[in-house]
Amino acid sequence: MAIKELLSSNGVPITEIDQWQKKREDIVSRLYSTIGAPPVPRNTRSLETLDEEELTAYTRRRIRYMVGEGDRITAYLLIPRGAGSSAPAVVAMHQTVNSGKNEVVGLDGQDDFAYGHELASRGYVVLVPDYLTAGDRIYAGQEGFESGPFYEQYPDWSMVGKNVEDSRAAVDILCTLDQVDQARIGVIGHSHGGHNAIFAMALDERVKVGVSNCGMSVFSEEEERLEWSLEEGYIYIPALREYFLQDIEAPFDLHQVAALIAPRPWLNISSYSDVAYGNQEFLAEVGVMLYQVYKLHGRQDAFSYFMHGNDHSFPQYARDLAYSWLNRSL
Repeated sequence: MAIKELLSSNGVPITEIDQWQKKREDIVSRLYSTIGAPPVPRNTRSLETLDEEELTAYTRRRIRYMVGEGDRITAYLLIPRGAGSSAPAVVAMHQTVNSGKNEVVGLDGQDDFAYGHELASRGYVVLVPDYLTAGDRIYAGQEGFESGPFYEQYPDWSMVGKNVEDSRAAVDILCTLDQVDQARIGVIGHSHGGHNAIFAMALDERVKVGVSNCGMSVFSEEEERLEWSLEEGYIYIPALREYFLQDIEAPFDLHQVAALIAPRPWLNISSYSDVAYGNQEFLAEVGVMLYQVYKLHGRQDAFSYFMHGNDHSFPQYARDLAYSWLNRSL
């Protein structure tokens, strides 16, 4: 299958913003028809502080809040020393690691993925939530990233749909904080957190800027696309499995979701060869397609796309680029 064109609708070139808006609405409709609409209101509430620790550059609070039908989310909230009432803020999203939020704040795992800690040390208010099936949100009696109990409760939804709502809940929390400038909220994530960052930006316009590291792909080209719709374990989007098995076009693709971010500033960082996805060389072509969407909006300066050969990683040079990008916009 060929990569779906972005600036084309039913064979007709898209040359005007009004045309793009109609296609954008169609992409959103196809997306929700596949990942499922939220079956219950998000209703972010009951924020409480469980404990806190004073560190050199910031205060680290462990917090908890509730969403949906009594679903409790545990997160770290990092508040820089001297933060006033107009600090920039970032939701920092963890990768596929059982300890979830801990790695992002530097409590375990690899230093290259402690971007929450590094951003707080640079003056950002940072919220680092556990996503469902990781950290404090692993189902009782289950391994990390086991989604079976979720689908028993919500058979017509998806983990991606749930993650979108939980990302929105994280933004809800940031918007309640006296230290945060609501007009300066961004997202960042690696791998699982990378595509969560893309979906969050695409579907929540309160997010003004984003960075996705090793989170971008295209279903039609990806060698490991069945990983998005397994039969057990962590099942991102169950409805996609039959499309992949029959090798037919899915209702939406990931680069279409990324295109929804335009014209807000977005940096994508990807590897040409990534163990999580296979050969990713086709993403160079996708970058041009996404750039053209930004060009249509007259916001070429709001788009950045960096490809490297360092596999599934977030090395210092890539993080430096990510932080510079956030600084530029926030």
